[in-house]
Parts: sequence; structure tokens; C-alpha cells
Amino acid sequence: MAEFGEALSERELEVLRHVAQGASNKEIAQALSISQNTVKVHLRNVYVKLGASSRTEAMRLALQQGVLEMPGQDTAVSADAQPDDESLGVASDTTFRPDASKTAESQTASFPYQRFLLIIGVVVVGILIVSLIRMQALNNTPTPEPFSTRQIGDTRWFQERPLPEGRYGMAVTAVGLRVYEIGGQTTAGITNAVSIYDTTTHTWQAGTAKPTPVTDATAAVLFGEIYVPGGRTADGQPTSVVEVYSPANNAWRPVTALPQPIAGGLAISDGSFLYLFGGWDGTQYLDTAFVYDPGADSWRPIERMPQPRVFAAGAAVAGQLYVVGGFDGEDELDSCHYYDVTAEVWVSCPPMLQARAGAGATVLLNKLYVFGGGMTPETAVSFSEFYDPTTETWQVVNTPMLQEVPAWAQLGVAIVETQIYVLGGRRGEELVADNFVYRPLVYQTFIPAASGGSGGGE
Repeated sequence: MAEFGEALSERELEVLRHVAQGASNKEIAQALSISQNTVKVHLRNVYVKLGASSRTEAMRLALQQGVLEMPGQDTAVSADAQPDDESLGVASDTTFRPDASKTAESQTASFPYQRFLLIIGVVVVGILIVSLIRMQALNNTPTPEPFSTRQIGDTRWFQERPLPEGRYGMAVTAVGLRVYEIGGQTTAGITNAVSIYDTTTHTWQAGTAKPTPVTDATAAVLFGEIYVPGGRTADGQPTSVVEVYSPANNAWRPVTALPQPIAGGLAISDGSFLYLFGGWDGTQYLDTAFVYDPGADSWRPIERMPQPRVFAAGAAVAGQLYVVGGFDGEDELDSCHYYDVTAEVWVSCPPMLQARAGAGATVLLNKLYVFGGGMTPETAVSFSEFYDPTTETWQVVNTPMLQEVPAWAQLGVAIVETQIYVLGGRRGEELVADNFVYRPLVYQTFIPAASGGSGGGE
């Protein structure tokens, strides 16, 4: 799999050169005698290696890094080597006689160069416009009050700056050092708002609103972009719309829709593909599983889950896609299964210590952490837990917030470095705007004791 900073292959360079000339995927495929899907795969690898999310950004980064050269850049002739008349296409006498065929050839050859200059000009103008918009947004954004993280008693939990408003059912994930909260339900109804939490400055900012407002949403990161498949719209019905947010460009784009409308599903990325498990189609709870190929921009079904479930939690752990808990239409579940991507089969794992639906999950050091749950009044959730695949055991994560109210459903969970952010959700009928951080790792500094002399002893 391609990695950021890795050198481009010769074929990827060829594709990038054609992109610089303004060629479409179809034109590139014809020129290189490959399929359009192969062109998409090469472009995806180029984006990952350069850290780009679009063609124009890839060209800009390639120029900055010296990967791509402007046409004519290597055709300069040194002062010592004088070109002869034939190399310049000029008659041997002193009278200039234009050659019609060569004139046509030179004009045709100049078209890619002109198109390249036009593209570069558009890129520069686009960068200037985006910069001005961002500067204007910064000028219009009031300076937030200083905020200090507060530890909750003698625990590993800390309280961060609250959300702009109480919200549940939103899609939450992290890219870099920022946490992204997308859509969801507020007191005013279903929203398309995008709230971005900067974990370094402890401030919230607004991102470009999602084109389709949804709740009961889910999200996963693939190649630096946030995919939000499906969700429930304001009419109370699930949607098949899939929209992708680019943090680099603060912009949305649509991709191929789901094979069917789904709300309350679970999206998981394995780094190469996007998976969607379970959910609700408007009439029944689903055991379906689909995989999305970004290179082909297409969805296909894979083996169904062992049981239907909506509002499940899960994540990718050591290459396996874990799906735990959820609701089957009658009860909240404690069951645990993972999808083996290589064997393309489902495997059962030990059940959780408590049944829970509407929980959130993330992974740290190959352990699956599951927080919250308790969507139905019959289910009390008094702690969170984590699963260690090496020992196949679940262990308790003390959660003070659940000791106060034994329910915390449809919350958001995301990890930034080694800190797990748990935010929003609802406790009973109350919408939550709290933003908590759980720090599982305890760091200790050991200072060597000074020598006590030659005699020694304690």
C-alpha cells in the first residue's frame, strides 16, 4: 500500500505528466494503453505519496517538491554549445522561409504547454481565493476564552472545552490533531453542521456544512478524507447518499451511492477500502455488509454478518474488522464478531461484559475500546470496556459519567495520538455537549538516585 513520502513510480510519474497536460482519465488510459480503473489506482497512490486530495493539489505539491518539471525546463542550451541552423528549423541561407509543416507541428506541440500554464494559473488563483476566504473567516471568528483541561478526580478522565451545542447521532472521527463532528441531531432538529476541534488550541471551528443533513450517521477515514455513508434524513427515512469531506480543502464531494438506503450502520476503514456493516433500511434491521473500492468508485456486497444489528460499535484491530454490540430490534447486544478480510469470513469472539447499543469505539495499541451505550430504558450501562485480542478478554474501563447516569448513547469517539476523545451523545432524553478525554497510558519518569558513597547500603 502506498505511503506518504514514498517516491513515485515511473508509471505514476507518467500519469502525473499527463494530468499536468490537462488529460482526462480516459485520455490517460488511451495514451498509456491501460484501463481507466488502473489510472484511478495510480492517481490514488500519487495522492497518498504526495499528501494531496485533488489533481490540482497533486500538481502543486509535485512542482514544489521537484517531482514534476514544467515543459521546456530541460531544453536550455549552454553558452558554449551553439545550436546549428538545422536544429532550430531555419534555412541555411539568411532568408527566413517558414516551413508550413513545421509551423503546424510547433503550434500543436505548444498546446500542452499552454494548457499546463493555464492549469497552473487556475491553481494559483484558487489558492489565493481560498487564502482570502480563510483569512476572512479568521477575522470574523471571535477569539475564544482561555480554557484549561480539568482532570476528573483521581481518574484518567479529563474534561475539555464543550461542544458548541448538545448533539447526538453524529459522525465523529479524527484526522491529524483535529476531531471532526459531522451532522447529527440537535434541539433544533437534524443538522448538516461540521464542527472541528483543534486538540492543540482547545478550540472549536466551523467547517463547510455537509450537503445532505443526516443523523444516525457514521464516518471513517480513507486516504486522508472522511467518508460519511448513509444516515437518516429529516423525513425520518434512511438515505443511500455517500458524501466525502476533504479536511485539506474544507470541501465536500459525492461518490457512488450505497446499494440501498441505510441509517445507523457502522463504517470501518482498513486503510485501503471502506466497509459498512448493518443498520436499518426503513423497515428492518440489517445483517448486510458492503465494501467500497475508491479506485473503482463502486460498492459490492460481502458475506453477511452472523446477526442483524443497528447502532453497533467497532473498528479495525490488527487487520480484522470488529463489530460489537448494537440493537437487533428487541434487545441491546453483547455479541462480538470480526470480519477476516483475507479469508472473507466472520469469526466470533468473546461477548462484551455488558450489552450496549449506540456505543462508540476506537483502537489504541491493538486494543478495542468501547464507550457508552444504553439506548433502551431496560439497559443500564455503568462502565465502559476494552478488548485485548491477544488474550481474548474484556476488561472494565471505569467511567465516572456512567456512574452518575447509567446510559450514554449515540455519542462520538475518536483517537488523537494516545488520547481518546468521547463527546456529545444523549443520556436518557438529555442532549450532551460535554467533551471528555480518556488517557489510558500512564507515563512515569524515573530519575536515577545519586550515589550514596563507597559504603553503600539502604
